[in-house]
Amino acid sequence: MVGMEVIYAGLGLFFFYTAYSAVRHGAWRRATVGGFWGLYGLIFISGSALGDFANGLIIIGMTILAVCMRTLPSAASNRHETAVVAPEVIGGRAVQPDMMRLFLPLLVVPVVAVLFVFIAPWLQWHGQSLFDPQRTNQIGYVIATLAGLVVACWWLRPPAGLPFAAGSALVQRVGWPLVLPQILAMLGGVYMAAGVNHQLGALLMAILPSGNALVAVLGYTTGMMLVSALVGNAFAAFPILFGALGLPVLVGTFGLSPAPVAAVGMLCGFSGTLLTPMAVNFNIVPVSLLGLKDRFAVIRAQMPAALFVFVGNSLLLYTLTFFKGHSSP
Repeated sequence: MVGMEVIYAGLGLFFFYTAYSAVRHGAWRRATVGGFWGLYGLIFISGSALGDFANGLIIIGMTILAVCMRTLPSAASNRHETAVVAPEVIGGRAVQPDMMRLFLPLLVVPVVAVLFVFIAPWLQWHGQSLFDPQRTNQIGYVIATLAGLVVACWWLRPPAGLPFAAGSALVQRVGWPLVLPQILAMLGGVYMAAGVNHQLGALLMAILPSGNALVAVLGYTTGMMLVSALVGNAFAAFPILFGALGLPVLVGTFGLSPAPVAAVGMLCGFSGTLLTPMAVNFNIVPVSLLGLKDRFAVIRAQMPAALFVFVGNSLLLYTLTFFKGHSSP
């Protein structure tokens, strides 16, 4: 059965290649960068076998290396990283496709992902599923991305190795903020283990009036947005708010299904992510990559959409809660 372990191993190998490429081509602070991505690849390949303590030591090592990296690479330091791609391009055919030619590979990804979700249950061998049924969405997205890569290589005919070299160069240019979503998701698990969700739930239950659907919904959605903005990622905020208000109040008291409560809560959390400089990999890194002078230019551009998504999902969840409450006997 193909599970997430195979995908994690593939990601680990890619980060090993990134570490090797950084050292080989003399990327910015090559020893530090190579060690950082090498440790990150080690987590993906053997993290489940090493145990929590060993993984924690690896995270500490990555943190030390990230501190040594100090800040995001400057424009001057990024000149070295362009050399990662240059050896793959020199002597090869330059690829400058127009946007219409790029559209086909991009379109392949969502189409294959949706089709895979529908056909995965029928993909069996000797009565057993070929793919982990609990991870169908994640596996399908990875397969769809690989399918898009194959179509892009067939359609655009880039020089051999260019996609991997370009991907490695982009990873090195973004730097340590790339790992923030995974680290912050781990932080959410730490909060859960420490009982923060129970303490916050008890505090909110004492403050908010009971039995009021609107207050419960706004407390949950606003809390998701604010905590996500505070920690910089919805994955860290979700276990706290879902355990504090979503599960005991919206699911337990008002009888909603956990699936829409979780989905809407994450969308409200994503709204908070769009509004905060704490989400370095989403809101600060693009400023560096695009060379913008205004550090908060991306946040200002995203603010209307973020508020629209927050208000729309709050109204949606309140509508579900209101009708559910009135339909209950």
